[in-house]
Amino acid sequence: MAEAGVYLSGALTAFVALILLGAAWHKAQSFLETTGFVAGYGLVPPGRETVVLRLLIAAEAVAVVLLVLPWTRTAGGALAAALFTGYGAAMALALRAGKDRIECGCGGAPQIVSRPVILRNLVLTAAALAVALLPEGPMGPAAALVALAAGLTLWCVYGIVERLLANAGHMRLAARS
Repeated sequence: MAEAGVYLSGALTAFVALILLGAAWHKAQSFLETTGFVAGYGLVPPGRETVVLRLLIAAEAVAVVLLVLPWTRTAGGALAAALFTGYGAAMALALRAGKDRIECGCGGAPQIVSRPVILRNLVLTAAALAVALLPEGPMGPAAALVALAAGLTLWCVYGIVERLLANAGHMRLAARS
C-alpha cells in the first residue's frame, strides 16, 4: 500500500510541477498582459503590479525547483499549495467585489474569473497538499517513468478541463451581453 502512495506522490509531483512551470512561463512570456491581469484584481497598490508579478513568477519557479528535488519535495508541495490557495482567494475576492469580467491570469487558455475556476484552484491546492503529505520513497527507473507518464496524463486532462472552463466563461459573458 505504501508503494501506491509513492507512485501517486510521483505522479502528482510531476503534475503540479508542470502546472507551475507552465504558469511561470506564461506570466514571464506575457509579462505586460499579465501585469494588467494583476491590476484588474484591484488587490495591489497601483504601480506595484510589476513587482508583485515578478515575485509570483519567482515563487512559482522556486516551487518547481523544490518539487523536482527529492529532498525538498515536501516544501515544494507546501509552497505550491500556498500559491494555489492565494490565487483562489484573490479570485474569490474579485468575484465578491463584482469583478466578474477579468481574466484569471493563470496561464494557458484565457479564463474569466468564476466559481468553477476557483474550484479548480481548490483541486490544485489539494493535489499540492497531497504532494507535501504523501510518503516519499525510492523508485526504480521504470516506476519513475510510470509516475511521470501518469503526471503527464493528468496534465493533459487538466489542459482539456482548462479549455472547457475558458469556453464556458466566454459563453457566460456572451450570454450577458
